[in-house]
Amino acid sequence: MISNTLKKYQTQLKKLKSKQDVIGAELADCQQRYNQIKTEILETQTKINELSHNNQLIVSEHATIRVLERLFGIDLGEINQQIIDDVLPIYTKLGDGIIPVKCIDMRAVIKNGVIVTIK
Repeated sequence: MISNTLKKYQTQLKKLKSKQDVIGAELADCQQRYNQIKTEILETQTKINELSHNNQLIVSEHATIRVLERLFGIDLGEINQQIIDDVLPIYTKLGDGIIPVKCIDMRAVIKNGVIVTIK
């Protein structure tokens, strides 16, 4: 009876050690992949920092638009309304897509109800 119980525990121990070895290998693989990703993150952050701090000055599109409005007196609200007035009848029928804007002889690209660009 004791020998059967002993054999049972020895078999159980062998299986547990085998599982432990498999998990240990998986853990080592995960650790290696984790370290690789960590290295890539650090490299990417370094590149971002280098580009962000290279004393280059960038003018945002928002700032450029404000100059056009204030310095050159361009009324963006009026332009937007002209585009909407021109596009709305077709958009109401067709929905999102590329719709001609006759007032400027171009096309509006509409996604989810937003004119995202003019071509």
